[in-house]
Amino acid sequence: MSDAELLQRYAQDGTNDAFASLIGRHLNLVYSVARRHVHSAALAEDVAQSVFTELACSARHIKPGTPLVAWLHVVSRRKAINAARGEARRAEREHEAAELESMKSDPAKWSAVEPLLDEAVQSLDAPDRTAILLRYFQNKSLREVGAALGTSDDAAQKRVSRAVEQLRDFFLRRGVTVTAAGLATDLSAHAIEAAPAGLGAAIAASPLPTATAAAVAPSLTNTITVTLMQKITATGALVLLVGAGIYQANAAYRERADTQRLLQHSNTLAAEARSLHAERDQAASRLAAVEKQIDGRLAKPTAPASGTDAAMEAQAMTWLTNLNRMKALLTERPSLGIPELQLLRDQDWFGVVAEGVKLDTDADIRRAFQYLRTAAVGLAVPKIRAALNGYVKAHDGALPDEPRQLLPHFDPPVDAAILDRYQMLQTGKVSAISDRISDSGLMREKATADVEYDAFWTFGMGGFNRLAAMTHNVSEGQKAFAKANGGQQATTAEQLTAYLPWPVERHALEAHLKRQLAPAGGAR
Repeated sequence: MSDAELLQRYAQDGTNDAFASLIGRHLNLVYSVARRHVHSAALAEDVAQSVFTELACSARHIKPGTPLVAWLHVVSRRKAINAARGEARRAEREHEAAELESMKSDPAKWSAVEPLLDEAVQSLDAPDRTAILLRYFQNKSLREVGAALGTSDDAAQKRVSRAVEQLRDFFLRRGVTVTAAGLATDLSAHAIEAAPAGLGAAIAASPLPTATAAAVAPSLTNTITVTLMQKITATGALVLLVGAGIYQANAAYRERADTQRLLQHSNTLAAEARSLHAERDQAASRLAAVEKQIDGRLAKPTAPASGTDAAMEAQAMTWLTNLNRMKALLTERPSLGIPELQLLRDQDWFGVVAEGVKLDTDADIRRAFQYLRTAAVGLAVPKIRAALNGYVKAHDGALPDEPRQLLPHFDPPVDAAILDRYQMLQTGKVSAISDRISDSGLMREKATADVEYDAFWTFGMGGFNRLAAMTHNVSEGQKAFAKANGGQQATTAEQLTAYLPWPVERHALEAHLKRQLAPAGGAR
């Protein structure tokens, strides 16, 4: 099939195989265009995903005869350029936010926390202590923390947050007032400092054998071990201590020259340590400050320095305005929303507004929220499928009778209202159901928020299918009409309306029937 035929097939009935074929044909092109602009494999992957998401949303609106390869090249280049500009602006804002946060830091607060930190960490239960050490003392991501603890990213986040609260309570009992957010920021910035450059090599190269060295080595080893597990606040003292240990060990072998050389470098090492400490503070400030400062800085931008900056600033303000408008509309018109929207992250909301949605007309608003609901259901379905697989495994291959029975199998838990939007298509033993049905035909949505715009999802233990809700609605209505009218097909909205599973506006139904019946009419 040609690109145009595959795209038309996907646009008409939401066939995933057709869309997968388009991805397979053009993924290399899209990725290569993105890679040339963003110079980052990970960001190029994000751009490629965004391009094919736009293709899925625009499938019905691409003009017939438009070469798909040309369309993809234009969209890929546009999105890649926007991504590259966004990364540059984000880096600049993070740098500015880090500087602002650094100016607002309170050294006195950390100086009160520091002497009690290791005692506080030691007071935690073993799993919480491990989580804190991995997260803040080794700079591990939440995914890495979760992997080390044998839990999910979300579970790791909860454990780290709970452990930070426990540390905060410990400090409060000792008369040190600190917020949980402030404590997390201070831990990121100050819990660990880099050891002086060359220290490890100097220790490794130092001979410490025989009786004289044996008396020195345990003390030296213990000192270094303890020191490396906490903030290195006295770099000069550490260098002197190591120098003293090395001096005593080498004295037995008359190698005083090495010790003298190490002592001569103490000032240089201390300066390097201070430099590394400053870099550490800057990196930690970026992580901690960007989430607090970015919204405020977007809301109150400084005057742009050039035409390019002005255009980018205007674009950012447009996105922010549309984002706030969409959230206000959701409050004014609850029918636009679905429970799955609570799964969306801030970047998911921005991802929708950054696609250039308009909110000028009712049709614009409905289209914008269709994008948002699609993203939300796209996050919910994999979670439900995972819970479904967990339920079947725990119940000897049996399916649940209704979706709420899946609730104990979500990690983290989900709102029961999400499951109330779905229904079981099959029950009983999975082994009694065909592989095709068990893969993608076990559950489906009961209804959609907007029949004219939304897709209709069905899924199972291994996959899912999406069909245009209007197409499904009319198909089911035609079946009911034919059953009641001797196999005839409805040709007008008046005939079909009473047989539709879901109500739909008359003009939309008429337009759909006109498109559906056009080929037959042309043939006659």
